[in-house]
Amino acid sequence: MSAVSGAAAGAKRHDALCSFAERIDELARQHPMTDRTRANLERALSSIDPAKREAFLAKHSDKLADIETVASVKYADIAYWAYYSVLYAEWLNLDRRPPMDILDIGMGSGNFLMVAQSMGHRGIGTDVASPFYDELCDLNGAERVVAPVVSGEPYKPVTRRFDLITMMMPAFHRKRVEGRRLYWSLEDWRVFLLGLVTELLKPGGSIFILMTLDKDDEGNVSNSPLLEWARHRGARLGRTKEGGPLRHILFSSASMETFEELPVDAVPASRTLSAFRD
Repeated sequence: MSAVSGAAAGAKRHDALCSFAERIDELARQHPMTDRTRANLERALSSIDPAKREAFLAKHSDKLADIETVASVKYADIAYWAYYSVLYAEWLNLDRRPPMDILDIGMGSGNFLMVAQSMGHRGIGTDVASPFYDELCDLNGAERVVAPVVSGEPYKPVTRRFDLITMMMPAFHRKRVEGRRLYWSLEDWRVFLLGLVTELLKPGGSIFILMTLDKDDEGNVSNSPLLEWARHRGARLGRTKEGGPLRHILFSSASMETFEELPVDAVPASRTLSAFRD
């Protein structure tokens, strides 16, 4: 995630061993919360088994006493990431919708699914193999399937269909090859999203992408060309917080027609870095 994007902005060192109540109070001082957000955050964190958390903290205490939110163990700060997951869930109105089946691709530590499940939804996530993420997902009560996304290959990690498919700050669309940062092309994205509709999404279901910023080889950051492409395809765009980067992409009722191949002159011009294929 870019240092200028929402969740990482203003990251500070802190003790990840404190209680959830203490961490919520600290977050509320740093980021004023609405009553809705605080209630949703408290409800989500209360779903975590206290005994499991104590065991996790005892096992990893040497790593968690003084960490940065952007450090390698950042997701052990469960309350911090749950707070942002609550904001994403509220943008999607998940706390005001009937129960849905959710697939979270690139689920990481399972924070978003933990929040969604606390709001009454059912979820499963996928990601690359990682023992540490396995532990965090178990702690967060999020079912995890090891199923990496591979460019150009059909993606069907489970034989179920979902009302909502989410991708929170995906990393699978970028890769560093011989020192160069390479990204999927818009056509790579189109084929991938079409496959999700064909194989995994229920009729009338939605796809939500919390898109990262693109970063070139000189360190310059900019919005992904996927944003304007998605707008052209009928997606709703948005921000996590007022004044923050534009990075929410919601295809409210995605269909095969949403991602059909269009003539070249029908596709808006956009800045594309590089495409890669494994």
